[in-house]
Amino acid sequence: MAPNMPSNPKGLATDAAVPPAAKMQKTEGYSIMAEAVPEHYHSGNKLTVLVDMDNTLCDYEEAFVRALKATAPEVAVVAASDRLNWDICKDYPAAAEAKVRAVNGVKGFFAGMKANPGAIAALKAMAAAGHNVLIVSAPDPDFTAQCSEEKYRWVEEHLGTEWRSKVILTRDKTTVRGDFLIDDKPTCDAGALKAEWQHVVYDQTYNRAKDTGKRLSDWSKWEEVLGVKAELDCSVARNPRLTQENLYPNGINFSCVFPSFNQESIVKKTLAGLVQQKIKSDFKFEVIIVDNNSTDSIDAIYKKYRTKLDLTLVQRRKLANTFSVPSARNMGIQQAKYDYIIGMDSDVILNENFLENMYQFLSSKPNNVPYMVTAERIFVCTEGYSDDKLLEDYTETERYPRILSKANYFKPRDNRFSHGNILENIKKGWQPWAYFYGMHTAFPKKIWEKIGGYNEVYDGYWGYDDIHFAWEMTVKGGCLPTVLGGSEVFHQEPYGSEWVPLGGVVDKLGTSNPRLNKKDNPNWQRICSTIDGYADWKSDYYQKLAGDIVTL
Repeated sequence: MAPNMPSNPKGLATDAAVPPAAKMQKTEGYSIMAEAVPEHYHSGNKLTVLVDMDNTLCDYEEAFVRALKATAPEVAVVAASDRLNWDICKDYPAAAEAKVRAVNGVKGFFAGMKANPGAIAALKAMAAAGHNVLIVSAPDPDFTAQCSEEKYRWVEEHLGTEWRSKVILTRDKTTVRGDFLIDDKPTCDAGALKAEWQHVVYDQTYNRAKDTGKRLSDWSKWEEVLGVKAELDCSVARNPRLTQENLYPNGINFSCVFPSFNQESIVKKTLAGLVQQKIKSDFKFEVIIVDNNSTDSIDAIYKKYRTKLDLTLVQRRKLANTFSVPSARNMGIQQAKYDYIIGMDSDVILNENFLENMYQFLSSKPNNVPYMVTAERIFVCTEGYSDDKLLEDYTETERYPRILSKANYFKPRDNRFSHGNILENIKKGWQPWAYFYGMHTAFPKKIWEKIGGYNEVYDGYWGYDDIHFAWEMTVKGGCLPTVLGGSEVFHQEPYGSEWVPLGGVVDKLGTSNPRLNKKDNPNWQRICSTIDGYADWKSDYYQKLAGDIVTL
């Protein structure tokens, strides 16, 4: 199910939110720091019914007439019976458009709407019968903050505080999974995805030309129109997702996959960290490196580690652009022989308990429920430290200096935790895909296959292929985003980068690069045009995180 919007529409933290994580958590075992609420997806043996607000659940028409008379009495009211267009501005003279459009911005307008007759009783009856009822509404783009806040307030007042978590604010309802969408808008099935729900048109004069198989004119008739019984038998599986096949038919085993380009000393320590995995359970893992035309000794690295790991090296043909990361990830996953993928970058040293923790976590869950997992990053410099030392003793990682990394916008702690409210937003379902970076995201191979893998249109430029991938894994693949504790990883700073220790002073001059210069990065433009609401939310995130060095 597509995500809920939290009460804080931006879902961001401040600079003082969380202190840095100084050391890798050494306690064996894991904790679930955040897990998506299954009701935001298809879960349980129940129907998911999506319900629009304006002129469906709420009497927008009455509130509009009341506000227009108060703010622009000179504008003649168009009776509801004479309305011809879903967009109310089109039913009024062009000269009055500004005054008509301004009505939605009147303070208290959305909060003051009355409920349509029988609507509240119908929603409560659906929920009491066992249905998963979600309120899906599009915030007015001209008054987004006010509209969002007032709609949450309306839901609390009319349905109760417990319904607040059932609100989804999005302008593209095709990204929300469900069985039915009750909505007055005749074209709400137009969007980025093919709608998985059946549109039930809530009857209004302006939508009667819509040829539909289902139309609701009276909320008391919801059972008859939806074709379900009030006493929903929750033992009956009506949702095709519930019959999803076993994601791990050959058992839970792992394929660790990462692309590589040069930085051989860093890659060696990444592999040494994999050699040092503490494995107590009965599972296997392999490692697949996809080399993007490295000019250093990748062959020597392979020869050194092939006897220590189940290791495969894939060397690509000559590339026009060595920054071809999505296609490299796809190529590696295609070679994977196991059912669960540990997506990595070549500079990531896994926690020594990482794979064991993943096995224990997945073993505790149903094998037909897809989980997409990440964990916290700790930024270090490993320059001058040998992989041989790490092979001898994993505690070598404790000697690596903790740093302020450009990869983390020079923040002392993984910015997803210090600034991004990752735990709260994943639990609430607000832009959960935004936190799953390619360098450290684990997921079922079958769901990767289902969505068609990473989108290779992102090849050639820095970033956002991983966000697009996580978005599709969530909204198309039905993955439940999850953050594990006790599974943190070390992110190694590139050699020669003049790293800054924690507490040091960062020289931010000359820091412009594709990571920081969003304005000229086509991948940034691409992701912003793909995911509804991402551009505004992430731009605000960047301004609070590193507005002095990020160019938008």
